[in-house]
Amino acid sequence: MAGLAGASPWRTGLRTIPLGLGGMLGAGVFVGLSPAAGTAGRWTLIAVPLAALTAWCAVVSTSHQSASYRGAGAAYSCVRDKLGVLPGRVAAGTGLFGHVAAMAAIAGAVAEYLPAPNPVTTAVVLLLVVLVSTAGLRIRGLSGWLWLGLTVAVLTVVVTACLSIAPVPVSTGVEHGPLAITSSAGFFFFAFLGFERLTAPDEERDRHPRAAVRRGALLGVSATAVVLLTVSFAVVRQLGAARLGLSPAPLLDALRAADAATLTSGVGLGAALAMTPVLLGALESGRSTGLAVIADGELPAPLGRRGGNGTPYLFDLVLAAAAVVLALFVAPAVATGVAACCLLVHYAFVNAAARVLLVDEWTWSTRTACLGMGLSVILAMSMPVPAMLFTLGAVLVPPVCGALVDRTGAATRG
Repeated sequence: MAGLAGASPWRTGLRTIPLGLGGMLGAGVFVGLSPAAGTAGRWTLIAVPLAALTAWCAVVSTSHQSASYRGAGAAYSCVRDKLGVLPGRVAAGTGLFGHVAAMAAIAGAVAEYLPAPNPVTTAVVLLLVVLVSTAGLRIRGLSGWLWLGLTVAVLTVVVTACLSIAPVPVSTGVEHGPLAITSSAGFFFFAFLGFERLTAPDEERDRHPRAAVRRGALLGVSATAVVLLTVSFAVVRQLGAARLGLSPAPLLDALRAADAATLTSGVGLGAALAMTPVLLGALESGRSTGLAVIADGELPAPLGRRGGNGTPYLFDLVLAAAAVVLALFVAPAVATGVAACCLLVHYAFVNAAARVLLVDEWTWSTRTACLGMGLSVILAMSMPVPAMLFTLGAVLVPPVCGALVDRTGAATRG
């Protein structure tokens, strides 16, 4: 940490880019593009800046909370402390279920980009990620840059192919109104969720100075928005929004449409590999919240039992098993919507708690927290009905279970 303290904030911010940007790029570009385009049609590109602004508000709030609440689950701890037990349980439930749905979406997308997509592949991918995490593997430093380079290389191939050949005229499909922008932005919000690995580090990870985190996150969010806009423009140009919205593996279908089918095998494998660190990051983010909930007695203590490398292997297995079950019943596009909607509700509470945390500091950070709370609610309320129904369950079940646990504990003590 002494070396980091002596470096310039921008230089240190550059060092943090692979940690956040690798997670952001690997999720939304491969997973969220199809449902976002299917929702907004020709308005798709306008949704990207709105999603980026919402994500940036969450970045600011979580960076303040991580500085004030040490240890795992800083955002959840802040909500519970500043807003109360009930909002804390809602934030925990939506955060945990959102990350489970994110794992299901990403693992399902990995399977779609491999030669033989099937539920078994999805389950195996999730199990392997848990085993890798339990073994103590972390993608940091040079390996983070290499994985980020792989992602950029895959996307560069796709964009080049899509822009090198004139697209075949396609039907525009159902015309969407401008109000669909908020729904599409909700799906694109999924693309920015990697910032949690930087602004809300778990207890096993070194913390960077707040200024470096802000600059690294700003660079990451900005770069992700630019890449999303570029890839979205190229793929929509080649496939059309209607066809893109129906594609389970849009980048591969765009290559086929661009007369570059010979590249699909390599791009598919590269995309699957590029999404692996994102899946690991989703597991780590869910684990961070889970450990804080276990510490508060809201979940059984044995779930926090740790292995030789310090990871709560039982809790990780529970998250992976829940993700497998969800992936068996819903397509990756639906799981993406569920994850985005749950996490938007989660960050609405996080931003609200940050506003209370900063009540004595009427600065731009306070205004950003207010803006983030409003945007998160608007985007969540614009999501498809199935996603909102799943989120409603994540909102209602944890408080009920928490109340039952409290009552049981009180009866036992009595």
